[in-house]
Amino acid sequence: MVLSNKAKNAMLQGLANTLNAGTNSVLSVYIDTVLAVEIALSNPVELSVTGGVLTFNTPPEAIAIASGIPTHAKILDASGALIADYTAAELVLNKDKIYQGGYVGIQSLTVSI
Repeated sequence: MVLSNKAKNAMLQGLANTLNAGTNSVLSVYIDTVLAVEIALSNPVELSVTGGVLTFNTPPEAIAIASGIPTHAKILDASGALIADYTAAELVLNKDKIYQGGYVGIQSLTVSI
């Protein structure tokens, strides 16, 4: 099956709507199994939905609670339900290494269909 951009965009807008419901959804960044930082996503989360790509608004930085090299991340909705998993390669933070007590931000975050 090949989806049109209109169909892809509708699906991604549905995802954005899910993340916009309630209080802020979060991006939880891990170092192996240890939670390093939770970044509250902006509401609305979407900067744009076009061409089958959801581009997130850049949220404020957050303070790290652990140090190390990030291995993966999860997006959770306001209720704490898992929405998406990211590998370290898919995650574009403002730093390659996280330091406890330091600020961590997102350079870019997207979801593509």
